[in-house]
Amino acid sequence: MTEPIKIIRDLDSLQGTCYVEIKPGKYTGEHWTKESIFFTDKTFTYFSSAIEKYYKKYSLWGMSEISRETWKLIVEELENLKLFLMDNPKADELKKHHIVFFYLDSTEKKFKENLNQNVSDLVQVISEFQTWITEKSKNNEYISILGI
Repeated sequence: MTEPIKIIRDLDSLQGTCYVEIKPGKYTGEHWTKESIFFTDKTFTYFSSAIEKYYKKYSLWGMSEISRETWKLIVEELENLKLFLMDNPKADELKKHHIVFFYLDSTEKKFKENLNQNVSDLVQVISEFQTWITEKSKNNEYISILGI
């Protein structure tokens, strides 16, 4: 069974440190803020190629301050990914469309074992993430990714 594919909004539910934090504004030195949203490393990696396409300096282990204009491009790329996922892809098509599996030895296999549900959950997460980014971009010139 794979871990739930979801956005984490409740700081109290975070256990350990293997999370990616998305924080409105530039990095201020603060982590784990209540206005941030969080993803497990596995969940975030599924769609990280959409970020890497427009922000070449992105790293899962670093800090990235991404401008509003770049986020607009990323949101469009996420939409393309979401449309692909909504078209009932076969398991062997996932990597061709830049779905990334963080732990190649088990995550990919587990994702494919429950393909329809995981794809559905991922579409939901991408939609929620797009909405959050769009909303936060209205009042923030930058949105930062604080990696694990």
